Amino acid sequence: MNNIAFVIGNGTSRKGLDLNHLCNNGTVIGCNALYRDFMRWDVLVAIDDGMIEEVLPLMKSLDDDRVQKVVVPPPEERWEDPEYSPTTRRRSNAGMNAMIEAIRSGHNILYCLGFDFILEGDISTDNLYKNSKNYGPETHAREEDNYYRIKYLEWFCNKYSDTKFVFVIPDNAKTKPVEAENLVGMTMSTFKTKLGVT
Repeated sequence: MNNIAFVIGNGTSRKGLDLNHLCNNGTVIGCNALYRDFMRWDVLVAIDDGMIEEVLPLMKSLDDDRVQKVVVPPPEERWEDPEYSPTTRRRSNAGMNAMIEAIRSGHNILYCLGFDFILEGDISTDNLYKNSKNYGPETHAREEDNYYRIKYLEWFCNKYSDTKFVFVIPDNAKTKPVEAENLVGMTMSTFKTKLGVT
């Protein structure tokens, strides 16, 4: 049986979608500062020190009876998997850790929104929370890092070959090649139609 998760990155390509439409259609797994303007997530993943400190009060405020949870991966898991690169491990990102959380929770279809490092152009490094608290210049993505992110994504998708990864992209966006048979692209308009959003 298919078990759907929506993994929400914070790239600007997801800006035109009201995330409330995702609720009740699958598990919503968000990253870092998503909670600042959307509180209907099921799981929130934070891996950067500043964001971890920011979400700690949120973790303590969540009711034990609620389904929502905040996940702070152990320090060892905030880097690329040692199976992929045992000697020169790069820092991972919250989006990859959110995918790990989704797979560990038994989801086998992941709709990934706001993962803009696969896109061509300036959009590939932008972030909805850029220059806000804990998103200063030292955290800004660089276009040269996208190559390494894509290579790690390819390895990751191949490792989890029983999972289908659907990357939702803007209608007219150009994407960089990603070599993974279980990763497909879907335009935002097609995705909205699938959700029944007009």
